[in-house]
Amino acid sequence: MATARAVSASPGEPERVDVTPAVGFAWLVEGIRPYLGWVLYAAAAIALFIGWWGVSGTALVAKQLPYIASAGLIGVVLITVGNRVFMTNDLRRDSGRLDRLEQMVAELHAVLLARTDAVADAAPATAAGGKPFRAVPRGTSYHLPECSMVQGKDTLGISRGEVSSRSLKPCRMCHPDVA
Repeated sequence: MATARAVSASPGEPERVDVTPAVGFAWLVEGIRPYLGWVLYAAAAIALFIGWWGVSGTALVAKQLPYIASAGLIGVVLITVGNRVFMTNDLRRDSGRLDRLEQMVAELHAVLLARTDAVADAAPATAAGGKPFRAVPRGTSYHLPECSMVQGKDTLGISRGEVSSRSLKPCRMCHPDVA
């Protein structure tokens, strides 16, 4: 769609906008589009009425067929095109809503990632008490205390003996078996 191009003005002057015929036409189409379906429906009703009027004034079936074929088919086509216009408008409106929703989810995601008040790990990364690793209570792997997979989660300190007794696997991100 064509858009207006802003032209920088001198300081203190309002910004000028170059408006081309394409911009004016796009503005006109955007203004008419919501009502175009109803206009097509009205034209279809007029076509169908003209067809009925022609058929009702003729007694011979052979003379009625041209009215049915021309006005009837034109009415059906106009109704079909009107339905298409309504469907397109609905899709455009829904697309705009989805774009806004995606933007809101992205903003929320950015806010959640930037949170500084997240709960820190209760036990700092120390080997005190002979428990150098961390694990989620019902988890299947063990981690180093600074691993991003357990940051902010409720974890337990575990020793090497608990790792083997619980048959825990080493984390693929922090590789606690190497440390």
